[in-house]
Amino acid sequence: MVKLTRAWLVVVGDELLNGRTVDTNSSFMQRRLANRGVRVDAVTVVPDRADRISAALDAVPAGALVVVTGGLGPTRDDLTAETVAAWAGAPLRENDAVARHLRAMCAQRGYPYAENMVKQGLLPAGLDALLNPLGTAPAMAGELCERTLVLLPGVPQEVRAMWESVEAWLSARGRLGDPLPGVLMRTVRFSEPGLAKATEALRGRHSDLDWSWWLTRWGVDVQAAAPSPAVAWPERLAGDLAAVLGDHVYARDLRGLHEVVQADLIAGGWTVAVAESCTGGLLGAALTENAGSSACFLGGALTYADAVKTSALGVAPATLESHGAVSVETAREMAAGCRERFGSDHALSITGIAGPDGGSPDKPVGTVCLGLASACGVYAGHYRLGPHRYRNRELAVSFALDALRRHLASAADPFAGRGGEARR
Repeated sequence: MVKLTRAWLVVVGDELLNGRTVDTNSSFMQRRLANRGVRVDAVTVVPDRADRISAALDAVPAGALVVVTGGLGPTRDDLTAETVAAWAGAPLRENDAVARHLRAMCAQRGYPYAENMVKQGLLPAGLDALLNPLGTAPAMAGELCERTLVLLPGVPQEVRAMWESVEAWLSARGRLGDPLPGVLMRTVRFSEPGLAKATEALRGRHSDLDWSWWLTRWGVDVQAAAPSPAVAWPERLAGDLAAVLGDHVYARDLRGLHEVVQADLIAGGWTVAVAESCTGGLLGAALTENAGSSACFLGGALTYADAVKTSALGVAPATLESHGAVSVETAREMAAGCRERFGSDHALSITGIAGPDGGSPDKPVGTVCLGLASACGVYAGHYRLGPHRYRNRELAVSFALDALRRHLASAADPFAGRGGEARR
């Protein structure tokens, strides 16, 4: 069959049009499709209305791929499957494999099989079912009305969990090209403007490639990809890009910073504990987000109040009195006390003013101090972030993980020359 080169994404859901939910599925699918030589020509967001879903399908030209996300649940306003059936003139038929999956999922989770769940086992004739490992709604794929249709539930985690199955289904029918050559580098402590400036000359030399970068939870990712199989891939590009970005690069694959740090700890046979103030447990949550964390993570202390910093971690009252809770001195004592009390090889500490209030001229909102203790010494760094509480907490965790990553690699002061005041 002819390889797909163009795609339309149809995103279904009232919640996406009234501001309650943000569409993250489309960017994920665009990146994955681009890697297989399929260009997304349009993303259309429509409400839970049959006429609007049908109109969006009508707008897709023959020969293209159309991926519809959302509207596959068991409730009355989940209309995608029945709308596609009516649009294509394909009757709904019960799929035995999906029906068994639904009952097994209910039994596994300990809730009764509701009658309205039968709806999720009804597929338009001509579409195959791809079972959902995380939920009840299956994905569906097939050729209808001269278009290649893929229907997916709207839950982002489920879309990601089933995407490999979607690609496998398309590939088995000769509809997807081989993955195009490309390079991805994930960076930390790099701004978008800074990354754009750093890569400007390289992008100029390789302007025939598709370049993109985007903000992530940990920093900024940059990717270069061949736009088509006809474009020759420069074999030295990965090395040249790594040289430009330096040790800001924490991964060349899809792993997050927390996963890289966890892998480094386990590979070295090391343990870590954390002491947190303004981040309220986010650092510990990041370090335990993935399976296997018990091999390296011992525990954490949430020491929000000054008195608890003293009682739980041994921070000296004189330090708090002289330098304040948000200081490199306090961060150092938090890290040292945490390592001693938990008996860990390494300890991280975070104390700061997340905002939006609580700042002063000397210590404005966004002031964050980090500490790291290991057998090599006790280190601390001082940072000035921004005015936004959520982002300050997120960045503090990112910077702390990066400090540990750098220290594990070199056993050196991870704050020296990176963020103002750094003391051993």
